[in-house]
Amino acid sequence: MNILDKIKSIWAIGRQSKMTAIGFDRARSIEDPQVFISKQVKQPTPNDSEILVKVLATSVNPVDTKMRAGFTNEGQFRILGFDAVGEVVKVGTAVSRFNVGDRVYYAGSQMKQGSNAAFQVVEADLVGHAPHHLSIAEIGAMPLTSITAFEILHDAFGYDLEKDSVSNRSILIINGAGGVGSILIQLAKYIGLTVITTASRPESVAWVKSLGADFILDYHQDLADQLKHIQYPKVDHVAILQSTDAYWPTVTQIIKPFGTIASIVETTAPIDMGPLKNIGAQFSWVFMFAKGNYHVDMLSQGLALEKIAALLDNGELKPTLTTTYHGFTVENIRTATRTVEEGRTIGKVVVVYDDEK
Repeated sequence: MNILDKIKSIWAIGRQSKMTAIGFDRARSIEDPQVFISKQVKQPTPNDSEILVKVLATSVNPVDTKMRAGFTNEGQFRILGFDAVGEVVKVGTAVSRFNVGDRVYYAGSQMKQGSNAAFQVVEADLVGHAPHHLSIAEIGAMPLTSITAFEILHDAFGYDLEKDSVSNRSILIINGAGGVGSILIQLAKYIGLTVITTASRPESVAWVKSLGADFILDYHQDLADQLKHIQYPKVDHVAILQSTDAYWPTVTQIIKPFGTIASIVETTAPIDMGPLKNIGAQFSWVFMFAKGNYHVDMLSQGLALEKIAALLDNGELKPTLTTTYHGFTVENIRTATRTVEEGRTIGKVVVVYDDEK
């Protein structure tokens, strides 16, 4: 190392790199102008198993709203954001799958600060190489919902995600027009399932139809009656992506013997599992953060994202982006969050930093 390199090294060690982040330090309503604040914070440093990513875009998910509403550590600055696409700027000593300059995408862990920041550290095992043929905004829409849909089909229902590998089996997806439903419809069709989903508004019906749904039920009407009408009185699988409490009695009526049910929506009261016993049906919770939060089988999520990227690049899957805000600003994060909180979102909402294309 020459004298100039030594000086640069000493300077880098001595200074404290700062970055812009958008977060909050107490739970406020989305209508409060101070619900989010911009702050200069210390740029994180990756440990041996992590990478440091320059964030190019992030997406807002319902989990952001739930975490803000339940925030109790008043005075501590919390950064949300659990979808990201970006470029690797530093890798930990134990990381072998990524190099500086790689474009990556991921959802990350709730145990770390989120992606509403200029830079973020994330466990490398949770990360996948980004698709090559999508825009930054389109990529930013995909990680969390893709992993969730993948884990419903693979972890809960036991399928390898291979094209046309399933026949004569059906799935009911409750809330197909949302972020998870939008990718789950496509993945279920890809492996060969008959896809039945719920929607009501004309724009939602058109959206799920464009994604490949075989049958669309009106969730305002009796689902069991509608299933009988389309000659699927019982289904092999049910994915509950909205209001487990409200749909549970119906789900237990329409699941086949030895069928499987998965939900991503927490309950507000105990649910009766009794009806499943005598028909041998199984129920699973799917919470995609569990692996990252508890450091269990994390690489499965990175590999799932690699698979999703390949399917997106070869046109087997369509991106689910519907709304884009340009510029990493408090107002854009707030507006995007409000859109999600309204609960009528079709597809995904993304904030692109620095007018990235």
